[in-house]
Amino acid sequence: RRRGPELISCPTCARTEIDVIKLAQEVEERVRNIPHPIKIAVMGCAVNGPGEAREADVGIAGGKGKAVIFRQGKKIRVVAESEMLGAFLEEVYNLIREKNVE
Repeated sequence: RRRGPELISCPTCARTEIDVIKLAQEVEERVRNIPHPIKIAVMGCAVNGPGEAREADVGIAGGKGKAVIFRQGKKIRVVAESEMLGAFLEEVYNLIREKNVE
């Protein structure tokens, strides 16, 4: 039985325009106590990130000054880099609420 979040992150590459390691660490810290099984992806670029992490329930992919938030590889929001962590966590908790209602 799966419990808690599973965090998936890219290894970074030349396309990365955000600090993926720092963002992944921040996300990991913030979701650590979530008891629900959920796949979360933190990716470095909006070009390949959503497609490469399409198996994740919810994910974020950085871009130049912005980030794309996606579910199952489909883009659902674009947010400013300064708002990305808060907006992403909001989406994580929205997904958990939806799953618990169903």
